[in-house]
Amino acid sequence: MSLDAHLDALLAPAAANQTVPSETVRPAAVSPKGWEPGVQYEPGGSMLVTAPAADAPPQDESGWRARVEELGLVVPDGFRVRLVEARHDPAAWHRDAQGEDAVTRPVWRCRYLIEPTVPGWASAEDLSALVRDVMRRRRKPRVPATHPARSLAVVYADPQVGKVGRDGGTRELVARIGERFDKLEDHLRDLGNVGRAPDAAYWLDAGDCIEGFESVASQAFTNDLTLTQMIRLHRRMTFEGLDRLATAFPRVVAATCGSNHARVRRGKDPVGPPQDDWGIEVMSQVADAYAKNADTYGHVSFVTPEKWRDSVSLDMSGTIVGLAHGNQYPRPEKAADWWKGQTFGRQPIADARILVSGHFHHFRAQQLGAGRLWVQAPTLDNGSDWYAMRSGEVSQPGLLVFSVTADGWDDLRIL
Repeated sequence: MSLDAHLDALLAPAAANQTVPSETVRPAAVSPKGWEPGVQYEPGGSMLVTAPAADAPPQDESGWRARVEELGLVVPDGFRVRLVEARHDPAAWHRDAQGEDAVTRPVWRCRYLIEPTVPGWASAEDLSALVRDVMRRRRKPRVPATHPARSLAVVYADPQVGKVGRDGGTRELVARIGERFDKLEDHLRDLGNVGRAPDAAYWLDAGDCIEGFESVASQAFTNDLTLTQMIRLHRRMTFEGLDRLATAFPRVVAATCGSNHARVRRGKDPVGPPQDDWGIEVMSQVADAYAKNADTYGHVSFVTPEKWRDSVSLDMSGTIVGLAHGNQYPRPEKAADWWKGQTFGRQPIADARILVSGHFHHFRAQQLGAGRLWVQAPTLDNGSDWYAMRSGEVSQPGLLVFSVTADGWDDLRIL
């Protein structure tokens, strides 16, 4: 056959006796991706069933069970059926029966979960077994400690030297502080016994070292020391505390901050910058004296605020600790707001993870933000009788101590 004849045969109409399909082939209804009918077996014996599209989802468990059983599934004893997802498809291809044409009309697509009526972990037998197994488990061998850098914080807050109150005067104050220094030595021995001995010590003077004469008029009649005597006694008590730390540690840091009672004043008004503070001056005097004997005190360093600042921050074994007196805010509940503002203003304590303060004469600790801690130290003074009369609260004196590592803090005690 020639090429032209072959082409004509291909283009010619079909013969009369050629078979023609009896029905037009239409596309089958296709479910959206992820909604193909089927069963997915879950851990614990549960089954997630995706049912074919239907007019409307059943309204209760009996209807859900019937819909699942229509698919040939058997719901075991002790199991229930729960509707977990239903989606309305307003323009879906749907075929009512095999052989019928697919039509477009709204349908619902549903998923059902066949799950135990009572979760296995909640049954009495399994719960008892869980507790038994946990209690019988053997502890993993203890990994030898690596002994990370560890610092001791000693918070010397609010002695208000010269003040007379319900707990006595100068004689009682000196005895109280001396007793706390003895307890500090006991605390160091305890830390060594449990394998958490610090390798550095930080003396944190939280302010109000003296009572002063300019806060209220009654100080002129209730104090039992003159101003110079207050300063002299505070200096000597600071020498005593730092001497004990300098003897026990290869590295000691002494820090202080500005405060209200120690601020140099004319009447109630401050004179000069925040650095014009008797507590800061006394720390400077101690630093001068130690510098004259570097062989004994060369491992002791000192930190005071910048001229126009009244707070400081210290890197204690990898954790930044801020020190402020606490008179910057009107009541303890405002400490968090003040700290947030200092952080936004990039002030000295902006990067601190721990903030130490005094001023309010009672112990308080509060976790703030993501892993920050505010610690308000108790007082060492002879009592705040005016506050007790106004509020009924009586402050308990004490020396606050805690340890710091790069991971945070521990071993907090009030001595």
